[in-house]
Amino acid sequence: MPSVPKTLHMRSGSQLCLQLASSLRIGVRLSGCTLAALLSPCVLATQAQSETVGRLEGDAIAVKGAVGVEVENGRSITLLASGSQVTVKSGQARVTLAEGGEIGICGPAHLSLLKSGNTVTVALDYGRVHAKLDRAVPLTVYTPLIVATPVAIGDAPRDATVGFEASGTMCVLASRGAVRLEQQLTGQVLLVPQAGEVALAEGQLDSLRETSGSCQCEVQLARAAPPGSKPTEISVPVSADLAKAVKPPEKSARPDPKEEMKPPVIEEPIYKVLMPALTFSAASPNPPPDPSPQVILLVRRVRVRPVTVYRGHVKAPPPPPPPPVLAATITPTPAPPTPAAPPPPAPPKPQLGLVARMKDFFRKLW
Repeated sequence: MPSVPKTLHMRSGSQLCLQLASSLRIGVRLSGCTLAALLSPCVLATQAQSETVGRLEGDAIAVKGAVGVEVENGRSITLLASGSQVTVKSGQARVTLAEGGEIGICGPAHLSLLKSGNTVTVALDYGRVHAKLDRAVPLTVYTPLIVATPVAIGDAPRDATVGFEASGTMCVLASRGAVRLEQQLTGQVLLVPQAGEVALAEGQLDSLRETSGSCQCEVQLARAAPPGSKPTEISVPVSADLAKAVKPPEKSARPDPKEEMKPPVIEEPIYKVLMPALTFSAASPNPPPDPSPQVILLVRRVRVRPVTVYRGHVKAPPPPPPPPVLAATITPTPAPPTPAAPPPPAPPKPQLGLVARMKDFFRKLW
């Protein structure tokens, strides 16, 4: 009976099932009894596993072994259990892991998801996966001959892309953190550093070469709202009549907090060095001597300030009072004289007779 590769004995549980499937792809032949004995624990483990791996959303997808389907905001969300098989016919899909993080899938792709505890295992047949994980979520990506494991640097999150084509070409991109590559048959290990991008052919680490921009998988799907969240509110433009009725709120006269947090301006002294110019002669192999400190002058610029410094606000003096108005002596204007009343006309003298006129004539003579 052909011997089983050593790496098969180093795996357990779900990883052993994936390793056996990979060995069958590369041509390891096993007898019927041996195959049944090795695959029986896998079948039992698959049937017993019912842990939820995460939530899958996408357009052209097919899932085998899903727990259920939910509809949120008009989008179908598939609940994946351990052992589910996902096929992305075209476009993109996203798996939001229950333990935190997400896995983007760029189609066409086919993969299986397994979960043991909080460890997530991805068996990638073809396609590309883009994993964005926290440090606390272990993830391993299996291909027929290479095992890729994202490695965190300190407590930083991990961001890695692994792609595998049916022709046997594989690409790895370590955007954040590193990626550990292990050849399943030889046990050869290679570490792709952060920001590194490599490609290899036929699962051989010896054929590894550095590439740039050929291993991209950016998922552009709109995220579905989490359970229990409020629906998205759509704003409607306000009518002209209502806009006139509503007055904008008045701005408060409170000072800007950024202005209050600015440190006070501190005037620092300004120094200027006056010294002879440095010279150089190409004919002399030795450099010229340094200038003597006696010919170097250090000048400090200062601003003379008065001894007494007054602080405060200067108020403008009040305006002078208006000059008093002197009362002018007013001479009363004499009233025009009242014209005297004309004397009454004398009564007409009585007419004297002839005898009386004769007497009056002789009286005036004597």
